[in-house]
Amino acid sequence: MCVILVCPDETVRPERDVLDACHAANPHGAGVAWREGGRVRWMKNLEPDDLEALLPELPDEIVIHFRWASVGGVDADLCHPFPVTRKAETDLFGTADAVLFQNGTWSAYDVALRRLTTERGKRIPRGPMSDTRAAALCAHVHGRRVLSKLPGRWVWMDGKQTRLYGDWEKHRGMLASNLHFVRRIVRVSGRDRSDADESPTDLCQPDLWSCERPQNGAPNGATPCATASSLFS
Repeated sequence: MCVILVCPDETVRPERDVLDACHAANPHGAGVAWREGGRVRWMKNLEPDDLEALLPELPDEIVIHFRWASVGGVDADLCHPFPVTRKAETDLFGTADAVLFQNGTWSAYDVALRRLTTERGKRIPRGPMSDTRAAALCAHVHGRRVLSKLPGRWVWMDGKQTRLYGDWEKHRGMLASNLHFVRRIVRVSGRDRSDADESPTDLCQPDLWSCERPQNGAPNGATPCATASSLFS
C-alpha cells in the first residue's frame, strides 16, 4: 500500500534497517524530494543502496516514498513524486515548484481526468497514468486544496512548505503514512524496543494540527492536513 516518510531536518534520516523494511514491504521503486534554490528537486526509481548513499548529502527536510504498484502497474515512470505541472511529467529526476506523493488508492481518478477534458478543455498527457499522477494534474488546475477531498494520505511539497493530508504516525523522529513496515525491521542487538517497534496507535491527533479543513467532508478520513513543521513542534 506504499509508505511515505517525512524527515523534518538533516538530523533525522531513516537508518538502513528502516530503508530495507520499507523496500521489502513496497518493492516497486522509491523516490525522494528535497528543496534546493527555492524549488523542489526529486529523484525516483531508487533502491535502498541508492538512498543510503544519497540521503546524507541532502539538506534540511526531505520526503521519501516507497511504492507498491496498486494502480498503473510496476513502472519506473510511476514512482513518486510527481511534479504539480500541466503534464505531471514522469521524469526520474528533475525540479519543480511543487511535487506530490500519495499513500493510498484513489479509485475515481479516471472520472476526474474526464472532467478535466470535458469541462476544462485540458489535454491529458501521454504516458503511463496512475491515481497520483492524475491528482498532480488536478492539483495543478484546482490548487492543492483539492487534496483534502481525496481518500488516502498525501504530501504536497513546494519550495517553502510541506503540507500533509490524512492521519500520520510517528517513528524515530519521522512522520510515516503507516507503520506496516515496522514488523519487517531486523532487530539490532541492543536497540531499545520502543525505538524499533513503536505502537501503530501512536497517531498524530488532527485536532492538534494547524489544518486546512475540508469542504463538504471527504471519504476515508482524508480530511485533516498540516504543515510538517507544526507536527514536529
